[in-house]
This record gives sequence, structure tokens and C-alpha cells, in this order.
Amino acid sequence: MIASLAQTEQCWLVLDAHGVIHHRNPPASLLLGTALMPGQALPPLAPCALLGEGSSLLDLAQLALDELTLGVQLQPPQAGWQLCRLVDLTPALQQEHERRQRECYLSVLSELSSLPEKNRVRRLELALSHAAEALGLQAGLVTRYCGDALEVVAHCAPQPFSHGTLLPLELMYCEHTLRSNSLLAVHDILDSVLADSACYRQTGIRSYIGIPLEVDGQRYGTLAFWGLPPHAPFTEADAQFVRHLARWVGIGLERKLAADELSLSYRILEEQLDWLRLAGQVARLGHWSYSPRSGWVTLSAEACALLALPRQHLPLSEVERRMVVEDRQRWRKAFTGCLYESGELQQEVRLRQQDDRVSWLSLRAQLVERGDGPLLFGVLMDVTEAKESQQLILYQASHDGLTGCVNRVLLFDRLEQEIRRCERLQQSFSLMFIDLDRFKLVNDHHGHDAGDKVLMAIANRLQRMLRTTDTVARVGGDEFVLLLPGMAPGRGLAMLQQEVLAQIERPVRDGRHSYRVSASMGVASYPQDGGDAGALLKFADGRMYQEKRPARH
Repeated sequence: MIASLAQTEQCWLVLDAHGVIHHRNPPASLLLGTALMPGQALPPLAPCALLGEGSSLLDLAQLALDELTLGVQLQPPQAGWQLCRLVDLTPALQQEHERRQRECYLSVLSELSSLPEKNRVRRLELALSHAAEALGLQAGLVTRYCGDALEVVAHCAPQPFSHGTLLPLELMYCEHTLRSNSLLAVHDILDSVLADSACYRQTGIRSYIGIPLEVDGQRYGTLAFWGLPPHAPFTEADAQFVRHLARWVGIGLERKLAADELSLSYRILEEQLDWLRLAGQVARLGHWSYSPRSGWVTLSAEACALLALPRQHLPLSEVERRMVVEDRQRWRKAFTGCLYESGELQQEVRLRQQDDRVSWLSLRAQLVERGDGPLLFGVLMDVTEAKESQQLILYQASHDGLTGCVNRVLLFDRLEQEIRRCERLQQSFSLMFIDLDRFKLVNDHHGHDAGDKVLMAIANRLQRMLRTTDTVARVGGDEFVLLLPGMAPGRGLAMLQQEVLAQIERPVRDGRHSYRVSASMGVASYPQDGGDAGALLKFADGRMYQEKRPARH
């Protein structure tokens, strides 16, 4: 028997009739080391714990040693001897522990989305409290980086902190987090290079986990948790939880900063601020299903709320009525294609709210086969905030930030479109290249704020006097281009030139101050002055410099 046990890779003990270890096979000796030596009695066993239902290890008893947790399976005695199989449960128990950690952390992250958002700092502090408890630590802190100090933004800590308090950077473990620009987790400071740090000497804090915070794509500060006693070694589940929480906190801070800035600038627009607070809520997700056999849709409670529908089971047509009319045909084409061709659906549609606002909804689904027939199952999510952010980014990329005029990139795009249109229809258009004279004197004598006001006033005048089909573009510091579709050379164009110059030469008043500028102008017309955008702009620019008086600056 002993010879056969030496050939197996499993760990076996041979016990005598009194439960004393008589022999260990080589795998058992390698696993146990100096523990459970021959001649020792097998310690009392306990029921196996922490293993999930359905596990193959449920029939094992449990034995805890110094650094090992073993599963023990006793075989029926034979001829006065009893075989005992050993299984190292340490990895399984560690996996089970991390699984429960992840479930706990997912539950915490889910709960954070339901926290009240009216007081954003309080919301952060509630999140810190939940997170610190889940991590098994005593305190949490969100700070903003301020050179050689960290400013307290939100906290949950037994020590007396207050918002706005500046903490010296050299007395914080957060200094090392910012320096490494990555997550830092130390379960016992005394076992690390931080044992000699000023923070440990001042506070005695033994355990720490922290990560840098990014807000609007830039380094903002830190998110950190700590405890006075040492902590069990931090796991990957701990690290992932803190990383997810840092992203959640970063988004919350972005919204807080945006709301604070708007509150300072637009106090009279309280209704808009209320809307922004609502738009800042964490995105909600609902699920839905559609039965082709019945033609009815089943919605989750969250989906009903997103669609503003009173019932969870209703005909598809009632859902479609919530969509903006212009989007219904596109939705139905994608929906039909999913049912009869691709089996997958991904569509974004607009919903008309009761207050005439339009929100965006993303619907995704997949056709699945079931015993009672096919079923279209999917999810839906409010993506209004992402759509609005995308539109803002596109606007900022194509417009001048000071005057709101289109920039050079969008001007060239519209020029190319107008050239193609006129080429197809055999029509003409013109453009004016305008350079402000004496603008430098305004900047030099009155400052750049005065110069900005002049540019904004002139841009506003030009936009108001032109047609909605015309384009006003700012292509340089004091240079503008007017794109005039359908405007051919002639008296009308000459009269418009004089009107534009007159509008520019009107004084710009700012309180007791008045600023005057004039302009030089060059005009080009398609197709006689150029066949592409670059040639037309070059021709108009050259005309402008030919007409510019030497005395102008």
C-alpha cells in the first residue's frame, strides 16, 4: 500500500487505529514540511467552510495549520490502518475570499449610484464611508493637489478634518502616490520603505491604499484610504475596486466643478442648474424583451422609467410612440433587419420628454432562440449626456472660442461644399477677406480685454447683418472671412462691401470708453478668381493687401 501511494501525485497520510500518523507519501511531505510528522496524532477536524454549493470539495473536512488550510478526506479503515487524503484548500479559499470581495465591491459601487446628489461633497463623503468599510479601513480622503500641499475636498475620518484644509505634502503617503502616478497599496508600513517616512512618525498609520485622481484629463489629486493597524495583504480585487471608485470620484468631481463654475457665473439661471444636476446622475440601465409571436414588449422597472411608460408589458407601437417621429423609420428598418437578417440590433433614438426636451436612448438587443420561439432580448441606456458632450466637442473643434464664428477648418469645409454645389449648378459665389486696421493700437493702449471686446462686437455685427446662409469665419487674430453663397460680382456685392466697412468702423462702446477700428478688404468670386478654396482665399488676401493703406496698422 505504501509503495502504491508513493507513485501517486495526490497527498496521502497513513494513520493507525488511534489516529496517529504512521506514514506520509512524498507529495504530502512536500506539502506539509515539518507539520503533521509521523508519530503525531491527526488534530481535530472542522466542517469545510467558505466553499460554494456544488463544489467538488464539499465532502472534505477542514484542518487549519499555520500557513495552510487543508481539506481532509478519511477513507474507511482496513486491516487496522486508515488512509487520509489531503487537499490544499488555501488557493480555493483565497479565490472564494476574493470572489466575495468582488461581490461586496460591486454591491458598494452599485449603491453609490443611488446616493443623493444635491450636496455633492456629502455624496462623496458617503461614498468614502461605504468604501472604507468595504476595504476594512478606518478612513478615506479625497484631496486636490496644490503644489506642496493637498487640499481636503471630502473625507470620512475619525480625525478632525474640514473642507479646504491644506495638508503638507511631505507628511502624507499621498506624496508617494502622486510621485509614482499609480496605485500604491501597503498593508503594513513597517514592512516597506515608508517605515522611515515623516507621515508614519507623525501619525502612526500602518496601512494605506491610494491612487491619483484625474479630472477633465488632468491630474487633480488623490483618493486614499488608511488604517492605524496593519491590514491583511491587499488583493487584486481591492486594487480594482479602488481604481473603479477613483473613476467614479473623478466623474463626480468633474460634475461638481462644472456645477460650481456655472453657479458662480449664472446664478439667475437656477432652472438650468437644476437640469444639470439631474443630467449629472449616474447613467441608469434597463432591460427589455420583444416576442415576435405576440408583438408585445416586456420592460424592466428601470426601462419603464427611462421611457416614461406606466406599464411593463405593452405593444411595441406604444414604445415607438415615445420616439421622435424623424427617428421612427430608421428604428423600424434596424429592428426589422435584426429580426430577419442579422439577429443583432444597435440603435440610438431620440425621445420627446413632457417638457419638450429631447433625450437620447441607446438600445441594443440580440435575437435568441428559446423553446417557445425566438425572443429579442436587449438593454437600453440614457446616453443624453454623452451625446451632448460629443456635440460640444464638435462645436469647439469647428468654432472660434472667443467670437463664436466658425474657424478655418469649418470654413474650408463649407468652401469646398459651395464650390461643388456651384460647379454642379453652374452658379457663382463670393467671399470677403477682412483685416482690421488700428486694432493693434487698441490692444497696446487699452489692453487685450478691450481688444477681445472689439472682436466680439464686430463678429456680432457681421453675423446680424448677413443672411442665415452666409458664413462669418475668424481665421486669424484680427482677420475675418465672409462666405456669401449666390453673391456674384456686381452692384449688390459692392453695396454689401460698403455696409460691412461701415459696420466695422462704428465705435465700440464699453462703459465710458469708446474704441474705433477700420478695415481693409479683399474680395474674390468663384469661378473667375479661383477654382478651389485655397486659390480663392489667396486671391482675396492679395486683393486686401493691395488696397490696404500704408498708414494703417
